Amino acid sequence: MKFLLLLLSSSMISYSFLFSQAGKEDQMIINSLNAQFKLNKYDKVVAVMQFNKDTILVSGYLGDSTFNAPKNVVLQTLDGGTNWQKIYFKGDAMIYTTHYKKEGKVWMGGSDEYIHYSNDYGTSWTVKPKPFDPVNRIYSIFMTDSLNGIAGGLSNGLAITRDNWQTAKQIPSPLDQNKFRIIENSARNDISKVQILDSIILINQNNHIYYSALHPIAWKAFNVPTNNFSVNQSKKTIDLYSIGNKVYVLDASLDLLASYIKADEFTGELPEKKDSVDLSAFLSSKIKLVHIKAVKYDFDKVAEGCIPVNLYKENEKNLTIQNPASFSAFKNALAACNPYEQPVAESFKFSEPDLADYFNYYNKLKAQRQEEKAWGGDFTNLINLDQNLFLDPKQTIAHLDQRLLDTVYRKFSIYPFSFMFQEPYMIVDVVNSQSDTLKITSKYANLFSLPWTIEYKGASFETYDPNITLLLKKSLPQGFNYFDKLFAGELIYRLIEQRLINEMKYIKDN
Repeated sequence: MKFLLLLLSSSMISYSFLFSQAGKEDQMIINSLNAQFKLNKYDKVVAVMQFNKDTILVSGYLGDSTFNAPKNVVLQTLDGGTNWQKIYFKGDAMIYTTHYKKEGKVWMGGSDEYIHYSNDYGTSWTVKPKPFDPVNRIYSIFMTDSLNGIAGGLSNGLAITRDNWQTAKQIPSPLDQNKFRIIENSARNDISKVQILDSIILINQNNHIYYSALHPIAWKAFNVPTNNFSVNQSKKTIDLYSIGNKVYVLDASLDLLASYIKADEFTGELPEKKDSVDLSAFLSSKIKLVHIKAVKYDFDKVAEGCIPVNLYKENEKNLTIQNPASFSAFKNALAACNPYEQPVAESFKFSEPDLADYFNYYNKLKAQRQEEKAWGGDFTNLINLDQNLFLDPKQTIAHLDQRLLDTVYRKFSIYPFSFMFQEPYMIVDVVNSQSDTLKITSKYANLFSLPWTIEYKGASFETYDPNITLLLKKSLPQGFNYFDKLFAGELIYRLIEQRLINEMKYIKDN
């Protein structure tokens, strides 16, 4: 029951979330709805169906007032949101999924296991028979026209209709055909998306993307990792969304028409040099002390409450270096420090410990995926870890490609380590004989702990010079806080992964 509640809560979109994510026009529409009906804490908006500029229908978990009231309401406006009316459909359900057509036909399904149908923009409703045998909550609906469609269930149901759900034919799902398995007890068998183009069905079951001909049903995975799809009925095309923002455009016969790279929704830019830091002025005086503060966060306890939250406590370690030989090493590193505004391939040299760190990362990832398979993991949306390049990383790093390095760091530059989100971090204070302090921090660091941020007298810049990483690796004892962030294991993995993504080609299965 607890898992089901979490599943439902993740599926619902609250009014406040929808309001915050909507465009200006939608904000005005939803604001007018809320002002008229005062949506309460129990009301959940799941779908906004806009037929035209005037006619809009809203569905979700909506009733008259309280949590216990029947949830049998949709909200309709015929004047672009100026006035709204409550319309009662013949059910009592959390509506999970809707499908509608511009001419006013609407199909809804949810927790009461029925399909609710309207042919007049949601003004009047009829109830269709329950489509699944055995009975199942309805989690996805797609109609190719007024009569033909497909529906997926919250618990593995899958059915098609040719008479607008007066009758339904049960068809096997990918799970039924053993395309993936669930060994442990799990609710991860939902069919969250179904679409049809001509005689081809596409399906998302438990985040596994498969396709099949309508006759016979024989589910297959695409040869490229696929995390989503979209059918364009008018153009008779399918968009396959793959890893690395790649999109493959197919025709109704699954032949490749085109491919392109989809722009990031949030474009991450490499940190830029912000200020001019006079390192020579600092280094004109001898270094007298280097102090290293390294922080990580250890699990403490689970917070009490209806939703478990892990709490962590700060684990701080300090190291003061007063060795003249170390001072010389820090001075030389800083004197040679290049304010790289991007990583430079020629400056990267990977050691045997870096390769050992790579295989440690790789093996942990494989073990994690293997463990998740027991819960229904199949990873049709991920790169296959058994490919040769993963087993022989030197093929990728021996002659590092600059564009490959740039792509990987640009992708991860929008997710730096942060002092605010319980990620480990390091602050190095280098003090000279004039008692001036120069700071080296991991403020914006990600892979291989790059870039480092150099701060001196109110000015700062970021550098992708890996010599600082190598120097700090030599300065810290093994097992010290942050020590594991100074190795290149994940960076090597990401380089191989990105290379495979770049070389990936769609091939039609014959």
